[in-house]
Formats: sequence, structure tokens, C-alpha cells
Amino acid sequence: MKLSTGFTRNQTKIWLACFVSYTTAYVARLNMGAALGSVIADMRLTDAQGGMFQTLFALVYAAGQLVNGAIVDRISARRYVAAGLLLSGVCNLLFSLMPSYGALLLCWGLNGAAQSMLWTPIVKVMAVWFKGKRRTKASFGISMTLVLGHLAAWAISGMLASRVSWRMSFLIPAILVGAVAFISYMLMRDEPAPGEDVGEEEIGLDTAPREKSTMPLKEMFMKTGLIMVLGCCVCNGFVRDGIIAWGPTILSKLGGEGIGSVLTSLIIPVLNLAGMLMGRRIYTLLGSNARLSVAVLMAVSAVLAIGLHLAGGALLSCALVLGLCCAATYGINPMLTQFIPMEYERAGRVGLAAGLSDCFIYLGSSLSGVATGALSDAAGWPLVFTVWCAVAAASTAFAVLSVRGWKYLWHY
Repeated sequence: MKLSTGFTRNQTKIWLACFVSYTTAYVARLNMGAALGSVIADMRLTDAQGGMFQTLFALVYAAGQLVNGAIVDRISARRYVAAGLLLSGVCNLLFSLMPSYGALLLCWGLNGAAQSMLWTPIVKVMAVWFKGKRRTKASFGISMTLVLGHLAAWAISGMLASRVSWRMSFLIPAILVGAVAFISYMLMRDEPAPGEDVGEEEIGLDTAPREKSTMPLKEMFMKTGLIMVLGCCVCNGFVRDGIIAWGPTILSKLGGEGIGSVLTSLIIPVLNLAGMLMGRRIYTLLGSNARLSVAVLMAVSAVLAIGLHLAGGALLSCALVLGLCCAATYGINPMLTQFIPMEYERAGRVGLAAGLSDCFIYLGSSLSGVATGALSDAAGWPLVFTVWCAVAAASTAFAVLSVRGWKYLWHY
């Protein structure tokens, strides 16, 4: 039976399980960005020390993507997601209790390991359960977890940090993510029943088993533009997570630690929704060419980064431009983490491509943590805005250079 969404009843249940799981995971990850200013003030840290939380998390997360990408092909994705959520809840709980900077760093690094267990199995489940046009619809839909997760994390943790204590910004998400682990486990299934409708008929695919060929790694890296794509991933992670990690702190320095700056900072995740919609529109206009879509959106981000200099010290205008710049980088996310890896389906390398893409995004994210804090300490935020512009421009060039590889895969 198909529902009004175009999915079958089982597909709707699976999609909701994936959506709720990953949205909640963001609440237990991005709470750091919302509470970071309070953590720095309470623990008497420098901006560079505060940036270490983001850097350590991202490095562990990036390494975990490679490890978990290999493991998840051999075990139950459903159990893997539940385990990752539970472990992330434990890490957030411990973070809320630790008294020293070193202990806090350790907990947050372990949270990076737990969170790295989530995306690859969710991509695996989505690839198995959704084919044809339903896959495109499901993939863009699941990308909205970025928006809702950020909005929820910043609203919940930002309010708690400003009104109660930054420690509550980690305790409440710990409880929430632990509860969702059980809900996800009950709703999710690893694969459909034999012959179950998952959407192949929408593109006229033959559903009979086929012999799979695996592209050699050398060919994958040298002829498909993958190296350029990974360069885009690093640049995107640097700019995107630089804004996410430091946006509330930048705005709090303009408007103080009060409720006004917290509410204003919510402009950023709200505008990320517009970025997702813009990304989908550009993807359609460019004939489903994900790599050109990345180039266009990163060029937009570079221009907006220049606009941060023009926003001056006004709280609202700075929040608006930060939000638009971040929105452009978020519109890219489905391209880098889903659609470009799915280009490797014929080559038998979807899992590896997805793991590498997410890994390199978080390598860029790891650089943004300490580097952004150190640049701010040394020369102030205007230098940070200039660096964001340069990195976004480099990503645009990488994306354009990768297009030839897309054509190679198309004829593989």
C-alpha cells in the first residue's frame, strides 16, 4: 500500500526512523556550538582552547567514518544506529558532569566516535529501501535533519546555557538521544522483504540479481574526479562548521549573552532550510549534475563571506549574512554525502565514496575549530571572514575540475 507521500507504508516507517534518529543525533552534537561561549567563560578558556572541542570531535568523527563504513557492510545497520545513539547519550551525560578541561575534551572526542557510527548505516538503509524517484525524494527529505537538528540543538541548548547552566545543555540531549535509540530500533528494518515494492519500477529497472563489478581504487581516485570532490568536502566542512561552531559566539560578542542574541542566532539554522530548497532547485536546473551544483553554491558562499565584512557590528545584519552563507554550504550537503557517492553505484563503490566524503568534510571541520579560534585570537573576526571567502572560492574550483570524472562514471 502506498501512502500520499509516494512511499509505501513500510518505506514511510523506515524513512521516519532514519529522520528522527539523525535529527536527534544532531541535538547531541551541535549542542556544543550553542553552549561553547558559556563553556569558554565558565572554564576560563581561550578561543583556541574552546575550538579544540570541535577539532577533536571532527578528527575522531572523520576517522570513525572510514572504520564504520567498512564495518557496517557486514553487520545489522539497525543495531548499529541504536548503539551509536546510546553511546552518544552516555558521552553527553558524562560531559555534563566532568570538572576539568581535559576530561571534557576526552568525553567530546568519544562523542565523535559514537556519532560516527550513525550516518553510514543510515545511508545503507536508505540505499536498500529507496530506488528511482523515491530515492531522490527520500534523500532530499533526510537532508532536512541538518536544519531541524541545528534548530533544535541551538534552541534547546542555547536557552539552557543562557538561563540555567551549560551543563544542562548536555544533560537534556543525553536523555533525549537515549530515548530515541530505543524508538529507532523498534521502527527500523535492515532490508525489505523479497519482492517488496521499493521503487524500481519508477525508472524501469530490472530487479533481477546482477553481477556486481568493483572499480579498482586507483581508477576510482585518478579517473572519476574523486580527489577534487574530496577537496570540495574539506573546504565545505571548514566553512560550514566554522559558522556552525562559532556563529553563536560571534553573535553573543555583538549582542551580549542575553536571550536576544540566542534568539537571533536561530536565524542561521532557519535559513539553512532555504539553503536546502535552493540546493534542490539548482540540482534540478543543472540536470541532476551534483558536481556543478556544488560549484554554484560554493561560489554563492564565497560572495556572502565577503558580505560579512559589510555587515559591520550590527547583530541582526551579521546574523542574516552568516545564515545565508551557512545556508549555501548546507544546500551542498546532499550532493556531497548522498548524490555524488551514489554516482559510484555502477562501480560498486557507493559505501566507500560515502565514507570518504563524510570523512573529508569533517577533516575540514576539524581544521575550522582551532584554526578559527586562533585566527580570531590573533587578528579578530574580519580575518576569519576573509579566510572563509578564500576557502569557498577554492571549493568552487575543485567542483568544476571534478565534472569530467562525473562524465567518466556516467559511461562506466
